Amino acid sequence: MQTFKKLVQIFLAFTFLTQYSRASNLQEISYTFDQQKNQSAKNVFHFFRAYVDYFYLTIQANKSNLAAFEKASFFTGWCVGDAHPENFGFLIQKDNSAIFTINDMDDFGPCPVIYDLYRLMVSSRLYDEKIKLDQILKSYLSGLNSEQESMPSELFKLLNKSQKNGTQFDSKKIDSGKIIRNFGMTEVNSNTKNEISTALKNAQLGFSKNFSLVDLVQTRKAGGGSSGLLRYEILIDDDNQFTHLELKEQVKPAIYPVATDPIPDTEFRIQKAIQFEQGPMALPIYGSVKINSLGMLVRPHYTGNIRFNLSDNSVAINEKIISYEAYTLGQIHSRSVKQNDEYQKTIKNLNAADIENDVQAMINLFKQVFKKR
Repeated sequence: MQTFKKLVQIFLAFTFLTQYSRASNLQEISYTFDQQKNQSAKNVFHFFRAYVDYFYLTIQANKSNLAAFEKASFFTGWCVGDAHPENFGFLIQKDNSAIFTINDMDDFGPCPVIYDLYRLMVSSRLYDEKIKLDQILKSYLSGLNSEQESMPSELFKLLNKSQKNGTQFDSKKIDSGKIIRNFGMTEVNSNTKNEISTALKNAQLGFSKNFSLVDLVQTRKAGGGSSGLLRYEILIDDDNQFTHLELKEQVKPAIYPVATDPIPDTEFRIQKAIQFEQGPMALPIYGSVKINSLGMLVRPHYTGNIRFNLSDNSVAINEKIISYEAYTLGQIHSRSVKQNDEYQKTIKNLNAADIENDVQAMINLFKQVFKKR
């Protein structure tokens, strides 16, 4: 009997060590990190958010070391690309309602959709090491299956605020028909201003034919995944109604290492993102233009467009919200994933310990890289 107990103990210890080893077994890849992003990343959670393509490059280089997520990687569709807890929020729609969805479309593209879930799980664990992955998975499956899931009360409050604010501009950013200048903004020459005005008129963004571009500045964001990308802030006057727009430079989406099809041009890709993330009630003001040969996303700065921030709530409340984000992600994926029923069956059959190991392995790697940055 003692011998049997000893064997059981040895087996359990071996199993633990094997799982721990596998959870630490993702190999670092050669990569040039951006010093500005490194300095802006105050912790590993923000570091993870800043290097979206590094996440996908790591997956591509370590497929054989992923026990769970690789099994479901045969099911492809359109990925949001950068699924993390603070990349969700409310966007105003045509009827002045608001939809809870993904904020940023920059990394949208064709890839194994399970990798979106992987990124959401890893980023959520980096925020809250005790968050339950099985609850995230359960909510994600509910979204894939088009089931109903109740919105957490804290999100419902944001929904009401979003719809109340609607398409108003922010009076802290616009004053007397001008964009309020801040540090980092630069003026734009007349040639570029004319090019932008013409591009917006040709883009069919829902303005009348007599709208005018009344103010314009150039900006660049410091830190985050889109650090350094060119942006323009624009003020439009359309029949004495002001609209505050942003144009944001588009580069190769970060899902490129795992893309399952050729990545389409910016215009087509943004159209697909709007279709799957916002649906038929999306405002026509979302779109894309080309400025100085650069593809750029066009989106409004409405006070009704509200990003979700983890710092606004307790960890316990945020756990519920993250589960609802997983549900929303499942809904988005259900609109494009091929063989949805088979995909759901595959996910349900994934081993919970394997999921834990895959998530912990990526966390371990990012913690190591963050320390060495």
